[in-house]
Amino acid sequence: MFKKVLIIAVLLLSLVGIIGCTSGAEAPASVKSIRDAKIGTQWQVKQVEISFKTDTFVTVELAAGDKVDGYYYILSGDGISFNISGISQIYTSPKDAISDRFSFTASQVQGIDYKLKFTTTGSDNAEATIFLEILYPVNGEVLVPFGTK
Repeated sequence: MFKKVLIIAVLLLSLVGIIGCTSGAEAPASVKSIRDAKIGTQWQVKQVEISFKTDTFVTVELAAGDKVDGYYYILSGDGISFNISGISQIYTSPKDAISDRFSFTASQVQGIDYKLKFTTTGSDNAEATIFLEILYPVNGEVLVPFGTK
C-alpha cells in the first residue's frame, strides 16, 4: 500500500513539474515503445526509442537487492552523455561513447528510485535519438518521459 501511495505521489509531482515546464512548449522527449514483455517469472524487459533535445530521465523503481542490466546506443545525433544515480551518482558512461552497457544492484543506501539521465552533447537545440533496453525484476517499474507514442 505504501509503495502505491509513493508511486502516485511521485507521478503527481512529476506531472505538476512537467506541466509547469512545458506549457506552450514542445514536449521534452518523444518516446516510442518497442517492446515491454515478461521474461519467465522473475524478469521483464523494456525497449524504447527516445528522441530528445534537453536532459531526459528514465526512472527505475527497485527494491533493495534488485539487479538491473541494460544498454543503449545512439541512433542519431552528435553525441550524448549518460549517467545513473540513486541518492548519489553511481555510474557515468565514457566520454564520447556511442553505446554503453550498464548493470547495477539496488541498495538501501541509494534508495528505491534510480535515474538514468541522457543529455545531448552536440550544439544547442541538437536532437539525439537513442535505443534503450532495460532488464529488471517483475516487482520493479520503469517510468519513461512523457510524450510516449
